[in-house]
Amino acid sequence: MIRPGTLTVGWAVALSAVGALAVLAVIPPALGGDAGAMLHHAFAAVCHQMPERSLHLHGGPIALCHRCSGILVGLLVGLAALPGLGVSAARGIARGAQIQWLVLAALPTAADWAVGALGIWANTPASRLLTGALFGLVAGAILGANLLAPTRAVPVSHPTPS
Repeated sequence: MIRPGTLTVGWAVALSAVGALAVLAVIPPALGGDAGAMLHHAFAAVCHQMPERSLHLHGGPIALCHRCSGILVGLLVGLAALPGLGVSAARGIARGAQIQWLVLAALPTAADWAVGALGIWANTPASRLLTGALFGLVAGAILGANLLAPTRAVPVSHPTPS
């Protein structure tokens, strides 16, 4: 367990930002009108937002598709759960083969997309959500590990008096 006082500002900011994004992605159908449309449109930069591939609330699609929703939820869970693993686990993740873990976590998502695109198997909302969540969970754990337990000191330059 990570001791009180060892959580970093960077970790808290990242967790808050991802949590805020999750809320903002879900509320456009509830807001409705121009505010909901504007918020929904803001997420178009990161997601195709196909209505048939999105969760629906209050009769309308949320601002993210199933896969992007899974990624965002995974990020949130990965960041939030990491302090419970402890400093040594966080340092191990921060020192580990992060790119390789991200690639491995992306493989199920790529496979799910490929089998659907090739007509081998029709992927489902659940498969898109779960494969996205797996990738997000790994990405969140890696991000959190680097924010909680950096593996190297960052040099700070101090201005010299003239």
